[in-house]
Amino acid sequence: MHPIDHYATIRRGQEELLRRAEYERMVRKANRKRGTNQKIYQQLANWLGNHMVNWGQKLELFGTSRKLQPTASPHH
Repeated sequence: MHPIDHYATIRRGQEELLRRAEYERMVRKANRKRGTNQKIYQQLANWLGNHMVNWGQKLELFGTSRKLQPTASPHH
């Protein structure tokens, strides 16, 4: 085993720390990118859901308004 103050040992330790730091940066970057995509899909799903509910409510009102209109009796 090399003493801790040996230059080669310190250099290897520093290189290992740099490799770990680079790996952590890549993982964080990938997680941010994935999070952004998930956020976009969630916003799209929310928008679509809201509009589908509104369209459904409008269709229900359209159907009930026809039922409320008086129809001409065939006897008159």
